[in-house]
Amino acid sequence: MHMPYPENAHKPPPGFRVRDAELTDVESIVNVWYASFNASHRFFDYVIPDDAATRQWLQELFTMGIGAGPGTIRTFVVEDLSQENKLAAFSRWIVPQADGNQDIPMPPIPPHWDPEITDALWGGMARSRARVMGQEPHWMAEFIAVETAYHHVGLAFALFEWGILQAEVGGMEIYGDSTVRGLPVWKRYGAEERGPVIRIPGRPGCFDDYEVVPVVWTPKNKLTRDRQKL
Repeated sequence: MHMPYPENAHKPPPGFRVRDAELTDVESIVNVWYASFNASHRFFDYVIPDDAATRQWLQELFTMGIGAGPGTIRTFVVEDLSQENKLAAFSRWIVPQADGNQDIPMPPIPPHWDPEITDALWGGMARSRARVMGQEPHWMAEFIAVETAYHHVGLAFALFEWGILQAEVGGMEIYGDSTVRGLPVWKRYGAEERGPVIRIPGRPGCFDDYEVVPVVWTPKNKLTRDRQKL
């Protein structure tokens, strides 16, 4: 059972609207994924290649998340109102469960993916979250993706601040696996790195060693309660 949480509104920049994702958005969400993550580093072209099987996997991943419902996963999309409501960004949040359950519904991994790299990334992130958070109920900022053309507009901050509001009211932490490029968003709000860093071995001619950084944002009211227990 999930922890109850308020329905705070997003505050996007003028000209944009944030709403809950629908199943009809899945294909556009996948397009934003490739225009965000894959455009940022060659690593993503290797681990999440832009091919038919991987696109199908991503579509199934987001379909499962939307279908899981707001007690398990919240997926939001940002529409550019000046471009006929074109999807410009999305976020996906894992809702805190009372028993600390960390299961995330995922489709079977495509057989053509590199098994070592797949385990280092997806398995590494799951193991890191379990190590850092244990059974403590918490929010997880799983994905925040902004199409490259919309960088520096403030969409990532608007999506992240929604989670901050939820976690602050409930006095719970937010866990995330951040790319090096995404760290400034986390650190702007006072999040801390919780190593060790997840290191993915490089593949010659494809990408160099890649790092994912475990991070945790802690609300002030939780810090106060923790100090009172000392």
